[in-house]
Amino acid sequence: MKNRLIQLLQDDSLKVGSSVMPEVGADQLLRYLSEWKKWNAKINLTAETDERSIIDKHIFESLQYVRAISPHGNLVDIGSGAGFPGIPVKVFFPKLDIVLIESQRKRFNFLKTVIRFMGLEKINCAHGRVEDFSDFLNSYDFVVLRHVLQPTRSLSLGAGLTKTKGRLILQTGLDMAFHTDFTNSLSLSLVNEVFVQRSSGSPSKLMVFERN
Repeated sequence: MKNRLIQLLQDDSLKVGSSVMPEVGADQLLRYLSEWKKWNAKINLTAETDERSIIDKHIFESLQYVRAISPHGNLVDIGSGAGFPGIPVKVFFPKLDIVLIESQRKRFNFLKTVIRFMGLEKINCAHGRVEDFSDFLNSYDFVVLRHVLQPTRSLSLGAGLTKTKGRLILQTGLDMAFHTDFTNSLSLSLVNEVFVQRSSGSPSKLMVFERN
């Protein structure tokens, strides 16, 4: 498994440089998997039940987000769940300040525990819904969402947390599009689409918006 994680961290498709050594990042992610396995047996963090599936689906897809962000600044992961994409992004870009928002108490407790177990710094968890954190408004360089809510609702929630000139990154199906009137009402402009080939073979994309 370690070799597979190193391969992902060195994947040319990421097209960006990480300050973490691939072997170090792989060891951190192995620690994640060790803790995930214990907790998943009790609270059903993910539908997948084996480490290889977590690597090939969740960690792979999470790492694709680094193609749309930079190594510095701050990032919020809305509806982080089992820590995707926020934790793999943190491993790849250790200098990013990251907040993971999770509304389910058991998953929130897992996130706190696994972050400590992995020895990660400058990453915190917030328990609640986005609407509970008015002090987060207009605060983040990068806002990420992965399979959270219906796409228009996700975009509406994420837009409020994004700084001017910040980026909101939403994973969707290939056929997803938003009407310009809707994105304009949120002060968002679509600036890029990053196409991702999932481990299952089905494609998806990351829609990258900039806050005006």
